[in-house]
Amino acid sequence: RREIRSGTLLWADQPPVRAAKEGRVLVLDGLEKAERNVLPTLNNLLENREMALQDGTFLTSPERFDALVDTGEAQAAHLIRVHQDFRVIALGLPVPAFPGFPLDPPLRSRFQARHVGSASLATQLTELRERFPDVP
Repeated sequence: RREIRSGTLLWADQPPVRAAKEGRVLVLDGLEKAERNVLPTLNNLLENREMALQDGTFLTSPERFDALVDTGEAQAAHLIRVHQDFRVIALGLPVPAFPGFPLDPPLRSRFQARHVGSASLATQLTELRERFPDVP
């Protein structure tokens, strides 16, 4: 994104871009609340490891980047290599049981779904007493 500091225009990478470039884990919490215009871009980054950035550079998959770097085309095309260790974990609530937007099938197919239920109050109290026996 663009930022203006002291009258100078700077480009600052947002968390998804930094995670892709540096091989980090990107955690998307509340995916069901993501704006509709963000989802196709996110899906393209997940599926193809590609994303066009506002500064004119382009994130591309490690395989494609490595194939083009030897020919010199990667630098000429302003390509940036997506790190091979880049991973995404998405957290969300099922819709329509909760407020939010249903995920479109192409994006939803990029993830595995796991239902994590809540522990009962009795179970939580037992665990807390076991871990912290000195607390009244």
